[in-house]
Amino acid sequence: MDREEFVEHVGPQLVHLTMRSNVPGINAGGLIRAAEIARRAGIDPRDLRLRKDRTEIRLEGRTIKLNHQRPLIAGAAQAETFLDGHTLESWADVLNSRLFFWPTDGGASFADSLKAEDNIVQVRLDSRRFFDAFAPDIDLSPINSGSATRRASARGDWLFVPVAKGWDAFAENRRTRGHAQRRDSVAEVSISRDIPPEIFRTLMLVPGQTGAA
Repeated sequence: MDREEFVEHVGPQLVHLTMRSNVPGINAGGLIRAAEIARRAGIDPRDLRLRKDRTEIRLEGRTIKLNHQRPLIAGAAQAETFLDGHTLESWADVLNSRLFFWPTDGGASFADSLKAEDNIVQVRLDSRRFFDAFAPDIDLSPINSGSATRRASARGDWLFVPVAKGWDAFAENRRTRGHAQRRDSVAEVSISRDIPPEIFRTLMLVPGQTGAA
């Protein structure tokens, strides 16, 4: 998958949602995965599993607020039916080891739900620059991997398809496994790495600013 095909399927912008109070720290220190925040703060990353409430962590002189994982906890009673090769706890570890972004062209149900919460802001990134900076480390998902409300969709490590495998590999991934009847579209974009501040600033559409949720 090349840059323009990526943009065709995710839109010209990607959205990252975060607490408003996190924005100054992100501008200064970049975007850091929850598990890495814990490690740098001397906390066992497993302590962040299945957070019922927003969690504050002090790191390098600033307070970082992590969002809750209640949409995943909602699936606890049916975890064995939708998790492939994981427990609810280990899947939470997977989520905590990634940074997530939402396409501006459809599919961002989780983003829409979070926008209703107080103090959530949108950080908008240029999709082309994002691709140039992180391909082939970019993974695509057809579902909100962190939500298990209602009838939760099946998921496992196979859910995240690298852009390097091409569009057809992603679009047919669930159908070939018997988990979907049609070709998929992108609902979620993620990477398993942090974004240093100097790179993050080049990705923002308006450096140093965010859009209100």
